[in-house]
Parts: sequence; structure tokens; C-alpha cells
Amino acid sequence: MPVPFEDLREGEPTGAVGFLRFVDEADGKGIRGALFLTSGRGEPVDFCFTRIDVHHSFLWRRGDARRQAVTALIKVLFQAANRIPVLILALANEIPPQLFVDDIHVRVPLCLVAPSETPVQADTAVSQSAREVNLTWVTERPGDESEAIRLLDGFMRRRDPLEPFERAATGLEEAFSDR
Repeated sequence: MPVPFEDLREGEPTGAVGFLRFVDEADGKGIRGALFLTSGRGEPVDFCFTRIDVHHSFLWRRGDARRQAVTALIKVLFQAANRIPVLILALANEIPPQLFVDDIHVRVPLCLVAPSETPVQADTAVSQSAREVNLTWVTERPGDESEAIRLLDGFMRRRDPLEPFERAATGLEEAFSDR
């Protein structure tokens, strides 16, 4: 006779959540980028990474060289992904303003995440594990019953919303440690 049990994962969204992360190199000459995909429970699904040189020159307007570099990284990371995430999250302080307005149009729900102490015009504030974050939708906010919102809600309920970004940074450090 089988042991009675209930599968708590049954009925959960099955799509992946993507976390974009960009880390400036210590010498200031480059940026490392990652697209870290997890399940709604935070289990790793895919990890893409790359780096790019940042051209610092008097010929560039202030901030444009970094914006161009992050744009190029995003294009490479999106093309390298093995799965299409249902939702993409990125840290607001790592994305140059106007990048998703003037340079890249994303067809997947994309939301910028900022710790509550970071001033951002937020659509939503979410509290989790004594850590409050502000969420700002870059794309149109999906409907309340969408898989993207169900993944986001479940994710925010279960864990520290900034922790996957820390894992992505650790992954970048490990990936480039021998180079």
C-alpha cells in the first residue's frame, strides 16, 4: 500500500524566471554579464555569461559607452539562452536609463528590481524576508492570472528577491576566475 502524500509542486507554474546581472570589472575596462534562469522555486535551469570591453573615450557622451556595452551584452545573452523565460528580472541600478526604450524591445515581461532604499518610481512594493524591493515594469505588466505574475508572486513569497542576483554574480566570478 503506498504512503499517502500530497505533491506541493503540483499546479505550480512551470516556466523559468530570468535574472539579468551586470558586474563592472575591477580595472574598469570591461563588464561581465549573466542571464541566470531558475524555476519558480529558485532551482537553476540555465546560466549564460559573457563579457565585453567598455570603451572609455572623450568621444562618447557620458554614460553612452556603458549603455552600448550593456546593450551588446543583453543581445548576446538573449541569443545564448537555451530556454525562453516567462519573466525576466534585472537590477534597476545596473540597467542604463532608456536602454529598454531606445535600444532593445523585449517581448517577455521584464521588471526592474531595486532595494527599497534605492529611489525608483515603483509600480509595486514587495516585502520578503525583511527585505523590501521596488518593482518597475519595463514592459506592460502581465495580467494577475498570467504565468509570469504567478511565478513572481510565488518567488517573492518563498525567498529573498535579491538572492538570485547574488548567485549570478558568484557564477560570473567563478566563470572568469581562470581567465
